[in-house]
Amino acid sequence: KIANQRLDSLHKKSTEIANQYDIVCVEDLDMKAIGNKGFGNGKATFDNGYGMFLNMLEYKLKERGKYFVKVDKWYPSSQICHCCGSVKKLDLKDRVYTCDCGYTGDRDHNAAINILTEGLRILQSL
Repeated sequence: KIANQRLDSLHKKSTEIANQYDIVCVEDLDMKAIGNKGFGNGKATFDNGYGMFLNMLEYKLKERGKYFVKVDKWYPSSQICHCCGSVKKLDLKDRVYTCDCGYTGDRDHNAAINILTEGLRILQSL
């Protein structure tokens, strides 16, 4: 029952996103490595359905003639200032990105903007 509820939830959310956006850019994360390295909760990392969700999202976007772009997992999205492009090494514990250009913001928000920017660059090069 729980598996069916999760599957239903993943289908609904992936359909919603595929209907709403023409381009979706994601980081190509290695969930097995993340689960094995102790980030998060091991089994819970595998149970979250991230890979299944991305597969659903990819085929739904393609069915609609839209774009799904994977950005390489080694792209330093959280270390680049999305405002000025300077690079700053961060530890995983650093949750705020502060740049000399004056930008200060959430590390994940900064990374998301960089993933989108890199995804659009990849798409333009195709």
